[in-house]
Amino acid sequence: MMSFLTAYISVIIFVFGTVIGSFLNVLIYRLPIGLDFKVGKSMCTTCKHDLAWYDLFPLFSWIFLGGKCRYCKAKISPRYPIVEALNGILYVLIYLFICGGNAIEGLSLTLLGYMIVASCLIVTAWIDFEHQIIPDSMWISIFIGGAFIVIDTVINGTFSKEFIIGKVIGLFAVSGLFFLIGVLSKGAWMGGGDVKLMAAAGFVLGWKAVIVSLFLGAFSGVLFSIVRKIVSKKEMSGVIPFGPFLAIGIMLSAFVGEYIFNLYINMFI
Repeated sequence: MMSFLTAYISVIIFVFGTVIGSFLNVLIYRLPIGLDFKVGKSMCTTCKHDLAWYDLFPLFSWIFLGGKCRYCKAKISPRYPIVEALNGILYVLIYLFICGGNAIEGLSLTLLGYMIVASCLIVTAWIDFEHQIIPDSMWISIFIGGAFIVIDTVINGTFSKEFIIGKVIGLFAVSGLFFLIGVLSKGAWMGGGDVKLMAAAGFVLGWKAVIVSLFLGAFSGVLFSIVRKIVSKKEMSGVIPFGPFLAIGIMLSAFVGEYIFNLYINMFI
């Protein structure tokens, strides 16, 4: 019975995640060009035709329309279903593996906090990859997600001095290094958005996991460059945004960051 309820809740969480993912696509499109996401209807980015309610079902509308606009037949970017599905999958994984999803036991402020973090990382990664900017609203929202996680520990009685100290140190563990690199290079090697993103991530993850996130992010960036070079037969040119790879590292560290850190330390102790 508990397993059935856990599976049922997981399905609901996935559907909820895809709906939020649809909103994330609005943010990814509008934030970089300065459009207010709170006003106006969703529209085709090619013909600017307002979309009807039946054009906006997460995942299904893109599939049923064959990846094309109903009105002008222009191709709709696969980013839309990818973001929707990815957000839904991450929500379920957070519920099951970070919050120990077991029926209603996994439903908590911690779940809400990590959901906010995951969604903001998706938006951050996509916008930074396409426009080389990290909107302030994203790292601020990640801080808010971290606050929900802290509040939950107060409510359930697991809050401790060591816990909050770890998060305070995490604020500066990587962001301080990034800030120093940015100052020494006069912004050429490290942008302010990356500094603020890692400060917010450090508050969410704590100092151990945020350090691991830096290495995981760097590794994913190197791996991406190698794969891209093999596929396209050429090196990446121009500015290489670090935000998407930091976002990958942060999300992975939310699941396994402290485990990897402790495993590494135990190798030498």
